[in-house]
Amino acid sequence: MPPLLFPLPTTSLLSLGGNTFIDPSSSHTTHLADATQARTKFQIALKAVADKQPGASAVQVVDAILGYLPYVTGIATCLDNDELLWKSDPAFQWRPSLTSYVSLPTLPLPSIHAEYLFVLLTYTLALSNYAHSILATLPTPSDHVTADEEKRITAGLARAVDLLCQAAGLAEWTAENVCPLVDSVRNASGRLGKYRWPVETGAEAFRGLAMTLVADAHVTAIRKLLLPVLPHTMFAPPGPPLPANHPSPSLLAKLYLHVASLYTSAAGLLRSHTDQSRKSKSVESVEGVEGEVIPELKRYLRKESLLASALAHKWLGVDAGENGKGAKVGEAVAWVKEAQSRLQELEDGKVREKMKGLSFGKGSDKKKEERKARQGRVDRELEDIAAWVRAYTRMNDTVAFQPVPPISTLTIPSGRPIFAAKPFKPLPSKMVKPADGPSTDDYAGKGSYY
Repeated sequence: MPPLLFPLPTTSLLSLGGNTFIDPSSSHTTHLADATQARTKFQIALKAVADKQPGASAVQVVDAILGYLPYVTGIATCLDNDELLWKSDPAFQWRPSLTSYVSLPTLPLPSIHAEYLFVLLTYTLALSNYAHSILATLPTPSDHVTADEEKRITAGLARAVDLLCQAAGLAEWTAENVCPLVDSVRNASGRLGKYRWPVETGAEAFRGLAMTLVADAHVTAIRKLLLPVLPHTMFAPPGPPLPANHPSPSLLAKLYLHVASLYTSAAGLLRSHTDQSRKSKSVESVEGVEGEVIPELKRYLRKESLLASALAHKWLGVDAGENGKGAKVGEAVAWVKEAQSRLQELEDGKVREKMKGLSFGKGSDKKKEERKARQGRVDRELEDIAAWVRAYTRMNDTVAFQPVPPISTLTIPSGRPIFAAKPFKPLPSKMVKPADGPSTDDYAGKGSYY
């Protein structure tokens, strides 16, 4: 269930004082000491998550990033203005998390802008993981939902949507404003030793992440939209009729069409980093290739795109069958059978094998639980769509007697978005006092993450 729990990048400890910078005016000594302390806190938070230490969380990572970001932008500004000078060639050590390598390296990134990019990348992924952690604590559909639990679920889903939209806006901003700065460094420096630059340093990857996160937000919003009919879903047999308070099938279809389009476009953007030599391979490949996006993310996007497309066809069929006043029963049969076929594609042996391993880390028990939960999600949809196929087929064979049109002759409507990424506003620098506006201790969004 979206969003994906992303692996986070990790970094090495680094002193930002006299060993790294020359401060000609000696006016930034305290700032650099504070920056080192903030970066150390950030590195410790990332290491705690990577090592699965008790109490480690995405919230702690977000908190550490908010403390460090103002110093990164301040150092970059001071370097541009020659207020700070490099003492030696810069090397910010980062271990990427979204690029496949045979042996996962720690890469020396030769630019403060590359450091800034990886901090923003971590911020994006941590916000998404924070949303994931909120959703993971909500009662499951199989539980008896009390009034208090329903309020908690509603608030949790809304909070997760907001976090995912914030993360998407951050990714879009990074693609437009930071990736071009890193591109110039990447073009000048070539490879990082014997390694290619990570996929996640390109603007296409950030735009793909933004689309993925907006799609995840829509899937989460659909869960919220369907919450009022959860008792019907749990206790009534699948199939017609829909309860009176059920959301519009037409709306659900258009939402899922938009979601499927976003996941598909995201996968295409994340593939655009691939070398020309790789393009001869099938675009459907989800296997790990060095220098390409990690296979777990490929699998996730493929699976969610297929599932969203199948659910869009299901709701197009239900809309034709329930709201067509008996004139579109044959069309309803065509839509729901196509939905059933697409869901069964997710159950195909080869595809199922490719869908394995969507969790990260060493916890085999956790991986089994997550795979079981994902499989149950598809199974529930297959059971539901089978009921709609039986109902509409029986209605058509006994009452309507309408021809079932080929699916290729039916018109698929455009998808419908219900929100977009939230614009990101950079935090003010800790090292450059703004002429006007808020102090450096206040920033847009302060306190909104907790």
